[in-house]
Amino acid sequence: MAEEKRTETMIAQEDSKEAAEVMDFMKTLDGGELREFLGFIRGAKLVKKLYAGAIRTA
Repeated sequence: MAEEKRTETMIAQEDSKEAAEVMDFMKTLDGGELREFLGFIRGAKLVKKLYAGAIRTA
């Protein structure tokens, strides 16, 4: 039997409404859509880190 995976994230208090909306949206996704969405978010985080590093070295 497959084990259910949970993700827990700490957020700033002022961002809690947006975070709740994102979590509600994620609950509407099926398994494949959720994997794609999380991959997109990871990619966005990577680009943000790379961009921040490029600015510091410029």
